[in-house]
Amino acid sequence: MMMRRKKLLFVVLPIFLILSIVSVTMLLQSSQTVKAENLLDDIKPKPIYAGLLSEEYIGAVSDFSIELFKKSIKDGKNSLVSPLSVYFALGMTANGADGETLAEFKRLLGKDRLSMEELNKNNYSLMKSLTDNKTNRLTIANSIWYRENQGLTVSKEFLQTDGDYYKADAYMADFNDKRTVKDINNWVKKNTGGQIDSIVDGIDTNTMLYLFNTLYFEAEWETKYYKEAVRENKFHCSDGEDIETKFMYGSEYSYLSSDNCQGFVKNYAGDKFGFAALLPNQNISMDDFIESLTGEAFQALFKNASNETVQTAIPKFTTEYDCSLNNSLSSIGLTEAFDEDNANFTSMSNKDLYIADVRHKTFICVNEKGTKAGAVTKMEMIAKSAMIKPPKEVILDRPFVYAIIDNQTSLPVFIGVMENPKA
Repeated sequence: MMMRRKKLLFVVLPIFLILSIVSVTMLLQSSQTVKAENLLDDIKPKPIYAGLLSEEYIGAVSDFSIELFKKSIKDGKNSLVSPLSVYFALGMTANGADGETLAEFKRLLGKDRLSMEELNKNNYSLMKSLTDNKTNRLTIANSIWYRENQGLTVSKEFLQTDGDYYKADAYMADFNDKRTVKDINNWVKKNTGGQIDSIVDGIDTNTMLYLFNTLYFEAEWETKYYKEAVRENKFHCSDGEDIETKFMYGSEYSYLSSDNCQGFVKNYAGDKFGFAALLPNQNISMDDFIESLTGEAFQALFKNASNETVQTAIPKFTTEYDCSLNNSLSSIGLTEAFDEDNANFTSMSNKDLYIADVRHKTFICVNEKGTKAGAVTKMEMIAKSAMIKPPKEVILDRPFVYAIIDNQTSLPVFIGVMENPKA
């Protein structure tokens, strides 16, 4: 029997949302000194064309996003995940799976209603849509790193598929050379605007493969906050502590509501992306509110949004998140891929591989100024009525759920819980 080798699969998701004026130009020019052999050099890419996203796909991604979010949060702590980045990374990995392992990927990612070809095509189309804008910036990068000199043969079909649909680079590297760690970290740093500069400290002797996915997002508000709109107020934490922090006060024109929450959407420049905030009703705990969320319910909030004035207050906050998603993914249906005895990735390489770890690392900074961006397109939505009604009010002065959404599909690029803006 072939000796089973450990596959350490790091799905790295460092997301940097920056909403303050900082210099990213020089950071983005940090050098990349990859010394590894690019395995795609002799593979000719096939033309792939973006199409419309299917309703089955949007529903499947929405369900996955909310289920992953629910399983990855930490009680009473600030949490932040990027469901889309995890989804894309799992889609790439699924192209190397077979048998029941592949079946689990398809059930998790497509509810058994999408073939791998349909999944890959929809992922390609969504990634192209997300990154195809001039007003703000969202970039996605993928790479696969294989160990050399261990008799490891990489499937060219696997590399072809991930190269075509996910634009993934693939490198064969000497994992015994400490410079490979530097090369990997340089690649991550380059693709996260310099904000995540280290993700690998050392490489285990049994590690056969790394898979990295990065998502970098920067945007300015459609309507910025001026100095007089920022003032101190109290934020009431779940543990009963009241903290003084700065809030950004303003008016928005997209009101969200359901039986157990109210909220709003504040758009970024160009209206392609929005910051959505959901505040549970006073008589509903954060745990109960999150437990009630489903992919369908999340989509319905935006589908049923009303165009009316909302007086809002968002606390300024910065938070980081770093966790393993093994248990989260196992709890929503992906189990065999983590099983050393049963995992089947024979379409990936000639070695017996399994997933050892899926690591998720995020960062977000929200404040009043925003980043430098291109042209701004403003859309005003004002509800008029013969009878003047007092505007709705959503003051985020206690724990809330927030998300950066793609306004076209209402899918969360990332979603988190803010328990304490000063933690």
